[in-house]
Amino acid sequence: MDVSLRRRQYAITNLESATYMLDTRFQMNRDSWANMNIKILLVAMFLLFHASALVSQAAAQAEPTQPGLSQPAGRARVIVFVHGLHGSRDSWRASNGAYWPDLVRKDPRFAYSDVEVAEYPTPASNGAMSSVQLADILWTHLRQDHVWEHGEVVFIAHSLGGILVEEMLLKHPADAAKVKFIVSYGTPHEGSPIARLASLYDKDPLLKDLTSASDNAFLTQLENNWRGHDSVNGIHRFCAYESEDTMPESGVGHYLKTHARVVSYFSATYGCDVTTPPQEIHSDHIHLVQPLDRKSSAYDFFYRVYRDNPILEEQVVTRDNVISGLEAGCDRSSANSDLQVPIALDSTLHEKVISATASLINAVDLRDVNPDPPVVTRIDLDGVAHVQYGFRGPSKKVFVCFGAARAALQVRFSIDRQVPIREPQN
Repeated sequence: MDVSLRRRQYAITNLESATYMLDTRFQMNRDSWANMNIKILLVAMFLLFHASALVSQAAAQAEPTQPGLSQPAGRARVIVFVHGLHGSRDSWRASNGAYWPDLVRKDPRFAYSDVEVAEYPTPASNGAMSSVQLADILWTHLRQDHVWEHGEVVFIAHSLGGILVEEMLLKHPADAAKVKFIVSYGTPHEGSPIARLASLYDKDPLLKDLTSASDNAFLTQLENNWRGHDSVNGIHRFCAYESEDTMPESGVGHYLKTHARVVSYFSATYGCDVTTPPQEIHSDHIHLVQPLDRKSSAYDFFYRVYRDNPILEEQVVTRDNVISGLEAGCDRSSANSDLQVPIALDSTLHEKVISATASLINAVDLRDVNPDPPVVTRIDLDGVAHVQYGFRGPSKKVFVCFGAARAALQVRFSIDRQVPIREPQN
């Protein structure tokens, strides 16, 4: 090989090497830029997820809130506010200073209800408690604030708050029996993709509980338990959902104009009552529970649910049914070991018979009454009383019968019913 050929090959080899190095460096720079974009996006989404905590902290510094109940129950019903992830008692405060719990306290349409603003520990980052643990803490706080001493309890829950309320009620069926309904605002019954993104940077176990992954065993089991337990599956669940994306109000996320739907329509409305359509709130996830006034859609939705599910006062009334025309001739008997006596019940008042007694009235010439008085052997669920009675007619005198024994059977029913009690302005 001549010298000129070797020099040309050497030059080509050096050129290819230089080109390869430039291409490699360019590819590395391009990959680094892409990775940086991804990281910035994830950080922005993380800041977005934590924006609610920043807003709550700012509100807390702006104006203190009233604490929860400190005295025993004074009214028939209590309305309990339960905030969401990274929230606080101030999560309910709007930008104009309006505080939802105070709006309710001063609204005559809620005159027969107390108001409790619940709180549980959920730090802005690096939390260490699971949903199950927080549900236990929430129940303890409500007990200390005399919430369970009320005849009825209803909940307004934001985001994670709705999950905690359901978990809590499943563990305390006696208290769940007092709960009439839950109104959830943006509760992720099927999880949230933002929680999954945030879990990349924060190992808070709550984020795992709220992830939208298909293998989220916690949320799946919670819904299955709710539907399978008689103690809670009669509690109405009404739902509202956000119709706007959430965007950080400051920081990198705000600069990049990052925005996302924190809880989707399907996640927010899954498992809710079909008799009441879900309520759309023209707001993002943070401001969803910060009504500016009583005309705001979030406030009005709760009011309509409250009005349509009034406080029920338990009453016991008595009602009689008289069976006439019972007769027995001379030396004959009138008896029945299972006489079925019905009573009319009003299903709209949830009436049910709790006891019944029987007696013979307007009696003429009866003898050998057995049993005396007649006995109610059982009561059916539909209010039918089963009665045992018996008596004999008069004896003949000088082989002549001068009449017959006559009586009527009176069954007195004690009936439990629930009568709606409405505030004067409702």
